[in-house]
Amino acid sequence: MHRVLWFLVFFLIIGCGKKSEPIIKTDMNMTTPIKCITLNTLGVEKPFVAKLQSLYLFDTSCDVKLYVTYKKDIVCNSPYNAGTKNTSSFPKSFLKLELKKGFKVIYSYYIDLYSNVDIDDIVDAFLSMKKELMLK
Repeated sequence: MHRVLWFLVFFLIIGCGKKSEPIIKTDMNMTTPIKCITLNTLGVEKPFVAKLQSLYLFDTSCDVKLYVTYKKDIVCNSPYNAGTKNTSSFPKSFLKLELKKGFKVIYSYYIDLYSNVDIDDIVDAFLSMKKELMLK
């Protein structure tokens, strides 16, 4: 009985510390460095917008636009995921950054998070994008 309890505790601790890797997709025809981007602030919390604006000088006249999408407190009610929900391996939130030129996605960064998205997650994602695209 004690072994089962220790196994469950160990399994729960490992599950809580889980961190996923981002999925990054880049348009092969995109030219770098990207000289300017503008920020779409629709649906983005003010602290997140302020932090992004402190990291980069966005140009409202630019034709390349950054879209920030996220969802917090994801709850799955499907009985098919009961096993993953009980072991804390079901994501609690996600974060997606997309750079679009018109309707075409030229860069995408997506990550599942096992805690709610916060400013540090936004900073990590943006700096990763900035480095990869050699943003000026």
